[in-house]
Amino acid sequence: MALIFYARVSSQGQNLDRQLVRSKEVKADKVFTDKFSGKTTNRPGLKELLSFIREGDTVEVVSLDRLSRNYQDIQHLVQRFKDIGVKLVVDDLPQTHTGNGLVDEFMLNMMINLMGFVAQNEREKIKERQRQGIEQAKKRGVYKGRAKKYAADSSDREGKLVFEGIKRDYLAGNYKSKAQLARKYDISRQQLYRILKSIK
Repeated sequence: MALIFYARVSSQGQNLDRQLVRSKEVKADKVFTDKFSGKTTNRPGLKELLSFIREGDTVEVVSLDRLSRNYQDIQHLVQRFKDIGVKLVVDDLPQTHTGNGLVDEFMLNMMINLMGFVAQNEREKIKERQRQGIEQAKKRGVYKGRAKKYAADSSDREGKLVFEGIKRDYLAGNYKSKAQLARKYDISRQQLYRILKSIK
């Protein structure tokens, strides 16, 4: 029976330090990490975790939104843990220890469902505020479109380095395939194609 810790941030420019400190505090047997958006469960670290866990293991996260920001995905992952026989510990949810396992499980499930709903609802509100802001900017004639992360003039240092690396490799022919180039820089093929289009 292993204690497995999962840590996630949304982008390459963010760091996992706070979550990794917690993994050491709880003496996790195994740690899986992702620097990937919580909008999808198609993440390498999460996939490795799901392949690794066994009945009797415990999966710990600092907060529920580290697993996902999508309510349905949270429900699906929690159910998958249950089906395997894996316990989920969420640090920022109060742990109930009534002595009645059924009551404890019910309380945890209720809190997970509530927090999962809150996480998705907050994301929807942010998207709506962004949409309204864009509409207002368009009306004022000052909307320039979303800033590109992977560009020569990107304000994102990590994104700028990725762009420069891809441009260098592409122009020098230092790659076997576009898929291999995308894997090297840990981006999707769609992102790579957009970068290459801007280079051409």
